[in-house]
Parts: sequence; structure tokens; C-alpha cells
Amino acid sequence: MLKPSLQTLLTRRVFFFFLLLTFVSCHTLDPHYKTQENLDLSIEAFNFEFESKALESSARFVHPSFRSKYMAKSLEIIQRVTFFEATILDIKFFKNEIPAVTTPKGPEEGFTRTIVTIRYQVAVLPSTKLKTLTIEQEWVLHRGQWVIIPDLNSLLE
Repeated sequence: MLKPSLQTLLTRRVFFFFLLLTFVSCHTLDPHYKTQENLDLSIEAFNFEFESKALESSARFVHPSFRSKYMAKSLEIIQRVTFFEATILDIKFFKNEIPAVTTPKGPEEGFTRTIVTIRYQVAVLPSTKLKTLTIEQEWVLHRGQWVIIPDLNSLLE
């Protein structure tokens, strides 16, 4: 049996690399994929800043109609809540207030609202006991940006 030459092997690898690169590039240009990617990045950035108590910074992800209320509660969150762990349990997608069809590739195109279920382990002063809370975060697409409609009271109870 003939062995392919080194040049042939190298040519094949370069060809398959460029083929893969082309496929990945085309996939990332899809506006639907960008919507999903922007949502994922927004959820990750907001929750990192929120759990780090960088509430002024995390306010950029809060829906403009709720931002002043969020900032008013932020001092109480900073002073009373200590986060130990957070885990995303579920993400539900909605299109026109109806649950969106989800496939292995993700939710159907055109979804504009998402409910993210997160389990937190926190201590809320004056108690020092660790407690587990399940919180639902509502995310909506507002002027092309994913923003959260926060419910801070559920963390403070």
C-alpha cells in the first residue's frame, strides 16, 4: 500500500482547516446565532458583576425602566447578601410570549424573552445561616440589547 507523501498530508490538513474555518465563520455571521451569543454573554457578565457586588457596573444590563429601583436597592444587597455559589439550572426562551421551540441548535429564531433559573447559596444578614434560593431572572431584548428585569426582593427575604 502506498503511503501519502508529507506534502499531500499537509495539503489535506490545510484544506480541512480552511474548510472548518469557513464553516465556523459562516455560522458566526448568522444574526440568530449572534442573538443567542449576546444573551449568553449578557447573562454571564451581569451575574459575575452582580455576585461580585459591582452593582453600579452590572446596572448597564438592567432594563432602563427598572434601573433606578435597582440602584436604590443595591446598597442593601451589598451590605446584607453574601454569595457563596450560583448555578444556572434552566433557561426558557419565549417568542411573542409563547414558549419558543428549542432544538439541539438552540431556540427558534425570533425569541425576545428568556427566563433564567438560578440556584444561589447565600447568607443574608442578620442571619448567618447559609440558605439556598432559586431565583428566576427575566431577560428581554430591548433595542437590540439583552437586559434584565431584576427582582432583588426575592434575595433579601
